[in-house]
Amino acid sequence: MKEYITDFDKLKEQLDSRPVDPEKLVSANADEETVKLFGYLKSIYGKRFIAGQQYLQAPELEDDMYFAETGELPALRGYDLMDMDKERGDDQVNRAIEWAKRTGCIITMCWHWYAPDDLNDPDNCVWSFYYKTTDYDRKTSFDILRAVEYGTPEYRFAVSRIDKAAEALRKFADAHIPVIFRPLHEANGGWFWWGRRKDDAERSVEAYLKLWYMIFDRIENYHKLPNIIWVWNGQDKEMEVHPNTFDIVGDDIYSEREDDHSSQKARFEYMQSLAHGKMVTLSECGYIPAPSEMRKDGVKWLWWLPWWGSFAYAVDEKWHPVLDENGKPAKTEKYMKGSFLRDTFADSDVVTLSRLPQYKGRENLPAKFGK
Repeated sequence: MKEYITDFDKLKEQLDSRPVDPEKLVSANADEETVKLFGYLKSIYGKRFIAGQQYLQAPELEDDMYFAETGELPALRGYDLMDMDKERGDDQVNRAIEWAKRTGCIITMCWHWYAPDDLNDPDNCVWSFYYKTTDYDRKTSFDILRAVEYGTPEYRFAVSRIDKAAEALRKFADAHIPVIFRPLHEANGGWFWWGRRKDDAERSVEAYLKLWYMIFDRIENYHKLPNIIWVWNGQDKEMEVHPNTFDIVGDDIYSEREDDHSSQKARFEYMQSLAHGKMVTLSECGYIPAPSEMRKDGVKWLWWLPWWGSFAYAVDEKWHPVLDENGKPAKTEKYMKGSFLRDTFADSDVVTLSRLPQYKGRENLPAKFGK
């Protein structure tokens, strides 16, 4: 079988040959379910805000906190393809599929892409997504410059992992579940190995762009997945990819201001200027922006996605969850204190799980959520 290699010049010609149309998905393979979800997102954009939450650990205590506090659950659930990179299986993928089939929720997947620090001895070295210049204990020297250079061991590794990601995403397609896919996130920073390096900005940005196009090309034109809605999360004009390779623009904001439930208007407007008329979302956050603030400022984040664990519920000094008098995880007083969460989930412009048109009903939820 002939090896499939991304022809960057040919791909650019194909992308340039089509007008940029924010009303249509960039994928030519999109199936009925994916087109329908995209249509729903378009129909509410600028009018309503989708409540989301990122998950990691299997107990998913974030849900227990939300339901105990508000009687509602987030409509959009974020998971990660990271498990496949450590050969731990597809636990997060399987949990996402199960919940989507059970409830009709919306799924978004990011990818903390683990890479070995030493490709000559991958079984006995550190694997990480953090780059060697960071202060993290576990980090990698995996080189994005070589990852996009055909024929190198790094290139072969990158292609094998892209194909493995496609296999995981195809599981959703087989279950007729669309996926809002956000690869190579936060690329404007230097903390991930695929990001812009301070010591070699120009070449690392060029390599990031090539890696984005390799991912897009293999998933769209080689694997031909029918269920992908693409999110570009490069967060900077310098990192811009072709607008015919994304459907939504994402920004990740972790404010250092205390109790910051502002609309983040400046960041929204900047990302909107890079969106080519497409939707803009708060693809990760610490603080949820208040719906009232977004309405006042004309800010149209499509959804918000607080990070998992201590961003959603209180933890003690050993990072164990703090339980309330009912044995449920207590909301974090840093990010969701007071009546903020109840007011937010009660807001008529906020889409919770039960407000999704494809919601399958409380009788399909686990018993602990009031079946």
